[in-house]
Amino acid sequence: MPNGSRSRSVVRAIAELPFHERPVLELLNLVGDRSEPDADYAGYGWARISRLWLAEHGAAARSVDDVLLLALHCPDDGEALGDDIELYFELPEQAPVTVLASKFFASWLPRMPEDVSAIVLALCNPHQTLLARPSGTSLPLHFALGEVESWQSRDDGRIELRAPSWRRTS
Repeated sequence: MPNGSRSRSVVRAIAELPFHERPVLELLNLVGDRSEPDADYAGYGWARISRLWLAEHGAAARSVDDVLLLALHCPDDGEALGDDIELYFELPEQAPVTVLASKFFASWLPRMPEDVSAIVLALCNPHQTLLARPSGTSLPLHFALGEVESWQSRDDGRIELRAPSWRRTS
């Protein structure tokens, strides 16, 4: 291999996606000061967080403790799929890929920490798809109906996800 070149790793399967644990502030694009969410941010991964606040328009935010937070994205032009959501991954050194959330969860949830109380998706859901609890977990899943924005309070540092409404699988 010539000096200075890198071997190219092409993702060929869901299990090969570079879906890694990241610091929660980095994962939610909360590093630094911002006045508005960055609509072009397409970072993804997972983090553990001891307390996360879910806020709905016109209602008081509620806390969820001991969370496995999954930050994911859907394509801007994705189609409505009934009971599933198309996920979008921008990948280094190759074109973006899409995968159904149900297939992603089947591949990745068995690898995730299980000693948490709930899973929260930081995932925009523009078609307001009602998701079922993914197979392979008994944990409740919190997901938004509509767009999701992440915020960090300047007063107390609490991390909040805001959406038009939130749902929880049982």
